[in-house]
Amino acid sequence: MQVELLTDAFVALLAAIGLAQLLWMAVSTVVGPKRQRMDHVAAVVPASGAGAGLEQTVRTLLQLRRETGGFRRIVMLDCGLGQEGRMVASLLAREDRAVALCCPEELRETLLGA
Repeated sequence: MQVELLTDAFVALLAAIGLAQLLWMAVSTVVGPKRQRMDHVAAVVPASGAGAGLEQTVRTLLQLRRETGGFRRIVMLDCGLGQEGRMVASLLAREDRAVALCCPEELRETLLGA
């Protein structure tokens, strides 16, 4: 009897939490701020050496871009990339039109260009 009462109470608690979550999602969808693409915002990722973490950073930013539409471009700024790092950056830039690789001298043109 005691175990059944505890089980019923636990199931009721989970149901209440689930219902509250659904209600919260519905209210935040209606009342919450609308997503807007901010075409004037770009993510600039400084990259150097072998580009350690560059692919992970760019892929995370691409996912964030898809989910939130928070920025227009991802620019990998070549701050002394080695051959391996430049190859990784070039492959990333070829995979998605929103990703670009440039040197510091080209940054202004890259941000204002496309």
